[in-house]
Amino acid sequence: MERFIQNKAIVQSNIGEEVVMLDMDSGFYFGLNSVASVIWGMLANEIGFEALVDQLMTQFAVDRSLCEADTKELLDQMLEKNIIRRLA
Repeated sequence: MERFIQNKAIVQSNIGEEVVMLDMDSGFYFGLNSVASVIWGMLANEIGFEALVDQLMTQFAVDRSLCEADTKELLDQMLEKNIIRRLA
């Protein structure tokens, strides 16, 4: 089962319900909306995809298949930008 965690080298700050972050290595600046910020918070500790979706389902009224698809898309974008890491 795939597990994910935040890249601890990312500098972050909360602004209201959103998170802004800076990758010091690349200089890229990122902003996360309120839902993505919730997911970011869940990634502070190592978590598997299914557990992540399960937790999101308790917080948001959304169809599970849509939650899985949207979460996978966000995780893929975060991996591509080196915001999070995939663990074995």
